[in-house]
Amino acid sequence: MEKRYVDLINQLIEIGRTEIIPSIPDSEYSPLKAGRWQLSRYPEDCDIYSFEELKSLYKGLILCEKHFEWELLSTTNTAWVFRHIEERSEYIDGYDERKEIYEFGFHNHSGNPHSPANRSRYETYEEELKISAEEKIEGDKHAAWVFEVNEEKKRLAATKKEWDEKAKVKRMKERVERKKERDKNIVIIEKNKSIFDPIKNYFRINS
Repeated sequence: MEKRYVDLINQLIEIGRTEIIPSIPDSEYSPLKAGRWQLSRYPEDCDIYSFEELKSLYKGLILCEKHFEWELLSTTNTAWVFRHIEERSEYIDGYDERKEIYEFGFHNHSGNPHSPANRSRYETYEEELKISAEEKIEGDKHAAWVFEVNEEKKRLAATKKEWDEKAKVKRMKERVERKKERDKNIVIIEKNKSIFDPIKNYFRINS
């Protein structure tokens, strides 16, 4: 990773640790202020950073995204860093760590819908858990309803197929019966013709 990115990441870690954003004059260009370096995912290798460093980096990104009004949308690195934080045992096993990280985001959200910190409707981690659980229950109910609807559609389709098969067999039987009736009539007509043929021939000869 290029030194300029290493320096930026270290600067963001320090901002997250102290929660102090350096003052940068409007006339001065600063990669930190511009934020466009996040078009690529940095740090490339999050494993070289400790959990505390990643947590501070995440906080620094959140603070700067809000303060400098980065217009990054899906290119923000907050989601990238947060995903790696979620994989750490300190996060998985530490309720207080999760609470701290979530609530820091709640209170410093930037308004970017692609940032995991953009949950302005929550104030506490407990509220997040409660609402998430309720949404999951509703989601599970909806999934169960969709499953029942699909199963009913399958049942109706199977019933229709069965009816169609029965109707097809019935139509085939009716065609067979009609053919038998036609064949029977033809036989009768042919038989009648064979009876009258000698008589017609007699009259033809003697006329």
